[in-house]
Amino acid sequence: MLQKHLQDTYEYLFDAAHRALREGGSFAPFGAGIRKTGEQIHTNVDLPIEQSSPSDHISGLIAGFRADEAEHGLIAAGLVFDGRASTDNAFALCFHVEGANGRAVEVIVPYKRLITEIAFDDPQVTEVQPEIFTEVM
Repeated sequence: MLQKHLQDTYEYLFDAAHRALREGGSFAPFGAGIRKTGEQIHTNVDLPIEQSSPSDHISGLIAGFRADEAEHGLIAAGLVFDGRASTDNAFALCFHVEGANGRAVEVIVPYKRLITEIAFDDPQVTEVQPEIFTEVM
């Protein structure tokens, strides 16, 4: 069941990020999660873009997920930002998705803007250290 929640969280983040790119540009990092009740949440950090960096948003999202976990309980959580692939510096959607069991993955999806669409390359998936669920339940 946890795998399904991770997949659902990733798909939600991907679809929302894809919509933001289609609407014309970059976006501030945002996140999504699934509470133990089954409720899907969307979250962002209200920081002035001109005075903050993506890492400020990411730190705020992680802190928000930890608070939500303490208050409501989360099964899965993740975030996405518009960045670059480390392999070739191509534009990429960069995801960090975690399950409450403490397993985490980073998914990098390079993309190119074409005249009428956005073309995505194959995702690169790597298991990484958890940052949201730092204590295994």
